[in-house]
Amino acid sequence: MTHPWFFPHDLPALFHAEPTTEDGRLACQLLARMQRDPRLRHERICIEVQNRVVILDGTVRTAELGAEAGALAWRTPGVHDVSNRLRRLDG
Repeated sequence: MTHPWFFPHDLPALFHAEPTTEDGRLACQLLARMQRDPRLRHERICIEVQNRVVILDGTVRTAELGAEAGALAWRTPGVHDVSNRLRRLDG
C-alpha cells in the first residue's frame, strides 16, 4: 500500500522554486522557449548549459529542426556560445 505525501502550502526554505545559478536559469529559459515552439516541442533534445555555453544533444526529425533549435539557443539572452550536437533521427 502506498501513502501519498504532499508538500505543505508554504515550502521550506531549502526548496527553491527557480534555478539558483545563471546556467540553470538559461537552461530553463531555453527549455520553455522550445516547449512553446510547435516544431520543436516533441523533438528529443537535451539541453545543458556550462558557463553560459548551451550544449544541444539528441535527435531531431530533420536537419532544419536541428538548425532551428540552434538558432533559438543563440537568440536566448545571456547565451555566449552554442554547441549544436543534434543529429537527424535517420542519419
